[in-house]
Amino acid sequence: MKYYIGIDNGLSGGITVIDENQKIIKSIVMPVIKGKKTEYDVNTIVGFFRGLDMDSQIDRTDMFVCLEKAHVRPISGKRACFMTGFGYGVMQGILESLCFSYEIVSPNEWMKDILKGMDTNDKKGSIMWCKRKYPNENWAATERSTKPHDGKTDSCALAVYCYRRNKGIV
Repeated sequence: MKYYIGIDNGLSGGITVIDENQKIIKSIVMPVIKGKKTEYDVNTIVGFFRGLDMDSQIDRTDMFVCLEKAHVRPISGKRACFMTGFGYGVMQGILESLCFSYEIVSPNEWMKDILKGMDTNDKKGSIMWCKRKYPNENWAATERSTKPHDGKTDSCALAVYCYRRNKGIV
């Protein structure tokens, strides 16, 4: 069986794994360490990826990853710009060191395909799309949260885009 992983690498991003039937295997909010300044929890992220082939006997050669390309917005502050680039580099480093096959995809590219025909092509669009495609999935960040987490929905949409790319649908 083949597996497709979508990564929204922002501090408020997410990681989603789907199988070749587009069933969600795992969907998590990007692991971070909260303190004075929120930082990536690199050890937990590495543990997540290492655990994929241990937990369910998934072979890494059967996994395909789409990593969202980071881009800096001019209105963002220095720290936000630094953390965007840092998170992007961290994810590439983890994927490379664990020998995952991955592709870098711009947000416009996957949104153009996944959100085709929708009135919106932003975070709200991915939430609406995921609620329609996976109506029984809980998109909240935690059990106590009530609102959908756009990092989880973006990563899920990226995973489906990854599936489509590898199947030649896109």
